[in-house]
Amino acid sequence: MSRPSVGYRFLEHMTDAEIEATGNTMDEAFENAGRAVEDLMVDVDSISPGISRQVQRVDKDLESLLYDWIESLIILQDEEGMLFSQFSCKITMPSNTQFQLHAKLSGEKFDPKKHEQKTAVKAPTFHDMKISQTHESVTLRFLVDL
Repeated sequence: MSRPSVGYRFLEHMTDAEIEATGNTMDEAFENAGRAVEDLMVDVDSISPGISRQVQRVDKDLESLLYDWIESLIILQDEEGMLFSQFSCKITMPSNTQFQLHAKLSGEKFDPKKHEQKTAVKAPTFHDMKISQTHESVTLRFLVDL
């Protein structure tokens, strides 16, 4: 898993966090979206990639897949205390009615001595979610409740 270049930015929003993640491919944009969510919670550069996890999701459209991807990261942090700094995503469309995500993550358990907590992320939302794709790039824009 190579470390992606920073392909996200945090946008101004009154009450929640709005994120724009980009990539040359849908896979890369999803990887950068995951990295952005982790960077909201702690300094993502302080997370060592010692423990691996896998996430697999199937959904009817890319918006639902993005929602489930972000929700999976939040659940892993809430239930297991896991933080991630490396992401490898592969999105396929095995049928005309569903999209599939296979993700490999590397990180470590939250350690308050090592990881300064920034923001508690509650959940992703579908509100204002947009996925734009051209031949050269993919842009994901989404909100998370804080």
